[in-house]
Amino acid sequence: MKKSLLLALFVLLTGLASFGQEKPGWIYNKPKPANDTYLYVVESSVGKTVIEARNNAIAEVFRSTAMRIGQPFDAADISSALQKGTDFNVISAQYNIPINKVCEYSEQSAGLYTVYLLCQVAKAGNIKVQWSDFNGCGNVADVFDGVAVIKSIFLPGLGQFHKGQNVKGACFLAGTAVCAGGGVFASTMRKTYINKMNNTTSPAAKQSYANKANMFTTVRNIAFGAAGAIYLWNVLDAAISRGGQKHVLAQTGPFNLSPVVTDEAVALSMSINF
Repeated sequence: MKKSLLLALFVLLTGLASFGQEKPGWIYNKPKPANDTYLYVVESSVGKTVIEARNNAIAEVFRSTAMRIGQPFDAADISSALQKGTDFNVISAQYNIPINKVCEYSEQSAGLYTVYLLCQVAKAGNIKVQWSDFNGCGNVADVFDGVAVIKSIFLPGLGQFHKGQNVKGACFLAGTAVCAGGGVFASTMRKTYINKMNNTTSPAAKQSYANKANMFTTVRNIAFGAAGAIYLWNVLDAAISRGGQKHVLAQTGPFNLSPVVTDEAVALSMSINF
């Protein structure tokens, strides 16, 4: 019975880890523009890093848009500017190639990154483009996120880092560590004073040590209680809080978890490919 419950838990955790790993719908079906001044385009590229793949995809958006609207451009200059970290809005204004990056999705497989971009681009040259809002990126963690939950279960704050909430993630990690560390320290001091109380024959010293042991007992309970509360808050927050875009969403990446059942035990198998 115990083995079955553990297996069910492992299956649940590994199942949760697969949530949110489907590619957003705009990769397959481009949205319809809200007006006739622009079009939606989807470009993708592969690179050894996310930045390299993203820059390649943006460069392709510039190339295809410039050719569509008949705007002269220098592909080498654009690629060089992107590699230097120049914002694509600056490049767009410099070359008069109206582009508005709307969504980004990236994944890792076999050591390479693939970045997909959804952009609004000018439909033609010499027109005033009117961009519109788009809320269907699909890779914004504003609802339940199983991957973030799994990460926060293993390490407080990791789910928030997964969602791009770095400050919040650092606070959860530091808060849990400080409270847990304080609880361990208070527990150690409590045991120290209990030992001193048991080893002394002075009634006054016994009372003093007992009072200090009781004080550290209270501190220990508060610290461990706070650590537990922060941990649970961290898991709940990872599940329901709104996050930023997930820049890397591995599907066949180097890290895999799977339940393992033998006659002697139930375990979680982890494999890492270098």
